[in-house]
Amino acid sequence: MSWSIPRLSRRSFLKTSGIGAAGLTFLSPLTRLTTDAIANENDAVQEDISYSICNFCSSLCNLRVTSHTRNGEKRVVKLDGNPYSTLNRGKICARGQAGLRQTYDTDRLKTPLIRVGGTQRGEYAFRTATWEEAYAYIAEKNKTAAIKPWEWTMVGGWTSCVFYMNWAVPFSMANEVPNIIASPMQHCVTTGHLGTDLVTGNFNIHDEVLPDFDNAKYILFMGNNASIGAVSTCRMVRFAQGRKKGAKIVALDPRRSETAAKADEWIAIRPGTDLAFLLAMMRILMADGLYDANFLRRHTNMPMLAYRDETGELRLLTDSEDRPQVLVEGTTQIRVLPKFTNDNTHDIAGETFTPALKAPNGFILDGRAILTVFDAQFQELATYTPEWAADITGIKATDIARITHEFGTTRPAIIDPGWHGARFGNVMMQRRVQAMIQALTGGLDRVGGWMNSAEVHHKAAHMYEAMEHGYEMGSPLATLAGMAFAKMVVGALSKGENFSHGHPGWTWAWSAQEKAAERFHVALPVMTDAGLKESVEGRVKFNNEPYLTRAFLINASNPVRHYYPDSRWKETLGHSNVELVVMIEVLPSDTAPWADVILPNTTYLERNEPTLYGNGVNHDLALTTRYAAIEPLYDTEETADILLKMTEIISGNTDGYHEWVEKLTGLKAEPIKAALERNRQTMTKGTYQAACREVSFAQTAERLGVTPQHIDEVLRAKGVYHERDREYMLEHYAMPLKMPVPTESGRVEFFSNLMRQLRDDGHTELNFHVLATHIPVKLRSGSAQEVNAPLAKDEFYFAYGKTPTVSHGSTNSNNPVLAAINEFKTDVYKGVWIHPDRAAALGIKMGDKIQLTNTQSGQNTTGHAYVTRLIHPEVIFVYSSFGVENKALSRTHGEGTATSKLIPYQIEPVVAGFRSQEFTIRVAKAA
Repeated sequence: MSWSIPRLSRRSFLKTSGIGAAGLTFLSPLTRLTTDAIANENDAVQEDISYSICNFCSSLCNLRVTSHTRNGEKRVVKLDGNPYSTLNRGKICARGQAGLRQTYDTDRLKTPLIRVGGTQRGEYAFRTATWEEAYAYIAEKNKTAAIKPWEWTMVGGWTSCVFYMNWAVPFSMANEVPNIIASPMQHCVTTGHLGTDLVTGNFNIHDEVLPDFDNAKYILFMGNNASIGAVSTCRMVRFAQGRKKGAKIVALDPRRSETAAKADEWIAIRPGTDLAFLLAMMRILMADGLYDANFLRRHTNMPMLAYRDETGELRLLTDSEDRPQVLVEGTTQIRVLPKFTNDNTHDIAGETFTPALKAPNGFILDGRAILTVFDAQFQELATYTPEWAADITGIKATDIARITHEFGTTRPAIIDPGWHGARFGNVMMQRRVQAMIQALTGGLDRVGGWMNSAEVHHKAAHMYEAMEHGYEMGSPLATLAGMAFAKMVVGALSKGENFSHGHPGWTWAWSAQEKAAERFHVALPVMTDAGLKESVEGRVKFNNEPYLTRAFLINASNPVRHYYPDSRWKETLGHSNVELVVMIEVLPSDTAPWADVILPNTTYLERNEPTLYGNGVNHDLALTTRYAAIEPLYDTEETADILLKMTEIISGNTDGYHEWVEKLTGLKAEPIKAALERNRQTMTKGTYQAACREVSFAQTAERLGVTPQHIDEVLRAKGVYHERDREYMLEHYAMPLKMPVPTESGRVEFFSNLMRQLRDDGHTELNFHVLATHIPVKLRSGSAQEVNAPLAKDEFYFAYGKTPTVSHGSTNSNNPVLAAINEFKTDVYKGVWIHPDRAAALGIKMGDKIQLTNTQSGQNTTGHAYVTRLIHPEVIFVYSSFGVENKALSRTHGEGTATSKLIPYQIEPVVAGFRSQEFTIRVAKAA
């Protein structure tokens, strides 16, 4: 069937969005600039170009900002991709181009706000205040309520996490606040990305791995539309180039997503069954020899010898110093390998040999059956045939085998690592297997495969140099790579001895408490909300005393929208035990009504960033930063300065804060303090941020052997300071070809050492399996027969995803330009996707109002049907970009269906990742 796609002309866009001759005020306040230009074409206009970093997703694209000054008034008029950037190559997505509208959004928070006396949290009822009033209010409440440091919880936002991390973690340590909920972590980074990290050692696939789509000949997408369709420009430009060069694209997705629409082949897979497909794929690759044997022998732990103990647990065979052992190819001779290395072809004596991937059948050593990790993994996959996977996924066994052979016989090939992880309890394992399949073909840090960012290469090289020579790295936020960084974060907040009051984070206390009671608990609750509600309610105990959360500092985060369900966070923030909720934001999100004090933040176009950053996930090594295109329009303040002031209020330990910034980021405390005092003589806002920026430029210049002025000149002229190109980085620092990967062993790990440790600590669920294995999803409660029964006539699996125009859980749906696009595509973006055959059986037609009910939790909400054949018949789909409640967001409230109304609180046991699609939905035509 052919599909007719309507063209969006300028006239139809204006008509659909209501921006006609009578409706131009929709784009206010930039409209005045437009009309002035028409009326006064001869007026002198000064055009300025500055460079910045986009703030609408974690891709961190480089921007070229055009500003016009007329009659002394300077305005941003255009955003483009930076043409000098090798990250996003001069391109930018719809969100990035429309970003200037956030700065000029009439709904912006323009001044500090304090809750009106007599009103309740949940009501958007605030009075304007000065900064002095707001800080005095916070200080008074903190004092009179006697809020202890451990009774504060920080909630950090994903859209700016990389930009405030260097100040938020020192804030936590200086004020002895052991509690941070970081929304990228639980919802995305640790859940899905940790699965990849367990194999490759990287900690965050968002900004550490950028697949080389340019040069791939085969690209397989699974469980991912975010990279291409929703939109990561740096990935999109590479994907487009690979597509032009003839790469075959296969997309497995329950709906024909934006990515699937660009594929050669779209395969509608059942939600939650990707893992079964991958396990069958992995089995075929190993059985049919479609793998890079030399890569596996040399750079992975596949050849390492293993055995099963008396309980059946698989363990590596090591010597007395815990060093792994392997067999020499074609013999039964055993060699001992260094504990940490990327090269298995040299034993501890330095002798060269070829390790065996497979042990001889029936090989016995000291009375124990010995096999290799390769053997053990293949045994684990024995029953995962294409026919087995076909029953689960709904995909023909012949198609599974065909796609696997296409992938396995094409070099180079990419199985996309994926992004968003929090959907099913098996997603971490799914991401592990994706990484294993990429490793089976040897496609790590190679042209046409997965490639690490240059910044990760740079950090890892210096980290290994420090390991080799036995000196401390220092500045872990700036220098640690991969899992070493993750372990640092875990250690900082999980140990009470790091703080004088002795309290670990409440999430760790709650986990320990539940473990002691032999109840479900999370092994690694890294910056999660697991235990938060219980802490607010007084149910978390530490040293037999209630461990209460009584105050919140929420920065650039919207937990009411992007944690599940919304009612859980509303109950938490509105609880009588909570004395104070302070929020730092740009726009009034759905979480804003639950605050007591709102501190307005500058937007990214008004900001000189407090430091220099590595240039995102770029393959080239480069530095970048933000330059303010205009002065702040309103009475706003910088995040770093707010955190410094909050330190003064909570603990008074501002010197400690400077010291922790130095310890964790490397920015020297004394020069910062000196610059801060100078700035306070001439500036009223952003004094601390400017001081950090000055020192960052000075220290970077010293490292590079140039002057700060030189760096500034280059960045002002091009927006990017280039250090090394990707060819140089790969030649010297490719992992694991040239250097170890940052795993426990330095090798690519098919056998997970971290999972081995966690299993020994009592975590024996399938989620903690040391090898790739199947973890069934539980979409329905009840008996096994009920769980496996066919769907009822009105029952559907549930899926959700991002639009290309709105970041997940964000406020940029209120952006006038993006809101206009969303209105033009209102049926597609704001409707509930449902297949026509299933809709007809329920009497549902296009546009009908429908009732949605969660079969497990009973949660319900409404939506409007978008009837389309571009969805699996068993599935309904909702874009997660809509459902805003706060009427202070005048252009978007009341639009679409909120996923947070349907998703219950369900988490998996490794890192508390949300099982946000692990249920079914009943659909009915609304009265």
